Amino acid sequence: MEYTTSLLWLLTWPLIIFLGYKFTAFNLKYFRELEKLEEDQ
Repeated sequence: MEYTTSLLWLLTWPLIIFLGYKFTAFNLKYFRELEKLEEDQ
């Protein structure tokens, strides 16, 4: 049982890092678009 939980924990880290990266990239893109809209006004 110990090995199973350890393996699951190790396998979830790449997923957590990937989701954090995608979330950050999406937010940066969104804020860049907001800045462009503010410049156009």
